[in-house]
Amino acid sequence: MSEQTIPMFPLNLVLFPGQILPLHIFEDRYRLMVKEIIDKDREFGVVLIERGSEVGGGDTRKNIGTLAQIIDYEKSNDGRWFLLTQGTKRIEATRWIEDLPYPRAEVSLFTEEQSISIDSEEWLATVTHMRRVLAILAELGDDVAPISTNISEDPFLGLFEMSSILPLTPLDAQQLLEIDSFSKRHSLLKKFLETLEETANSRLLQ
Repeated sequence: MSEQTIPMFPLNLVLFPGQILPLHIFEDRYRLMVKEIIDKDREFGVVLIERGSEVGGGDTRKNIGTLAQIIDYEKSNDGRWFLLTQGTKRIEATRWIEDLPYPRAEVSLFTEEQSISIDSEEWLATVTHMRRVLAILAELGDDVAPISTNISEDPFLGLFEMSSILPLTPLDAQQLLEIDSFSKRHSLLKKFLETLEETANSRLLQ
């Protein structure tokens, strides 16, 4: 994708490449957005709202986000849309355009690493750590992903998959999305796993 103008959907969450995201569209401006893109490429950008609200505009938005593809949809009789979307590639909003009638921005694809190298045992250790953390949180009664959740053997996608299912704060998730180095992103995820495990173990002792 060369730089182009696309519709944008600021949300109070982070969408990662490969992540499935269901959306319920009820606000008039986004109903119009969906109507206009549904017969085109069915793509729009998702970025995190740093401050403000999803409704009504007037928010402060992050510039690094993810391109979302509509993979299924349904329209209700009252005009609401129910979308099933999937994150595809990271994007950077280089210029925001006035929200008339809905948010748009000039975006370019985020530059990705050409090759990724990680020791298989180190990668397995990270996946195992994630499953251990999910198991502890499930024991505590938290609503978390099953420990059997499949993780891609491709570390690039697998790291984003783990990031999407862990109970991270939006700003922590945004950090993982924005890092342009796999090794740095992997190191940060491991730190988040350690923090989650320490907090969960403390709760078990209470």
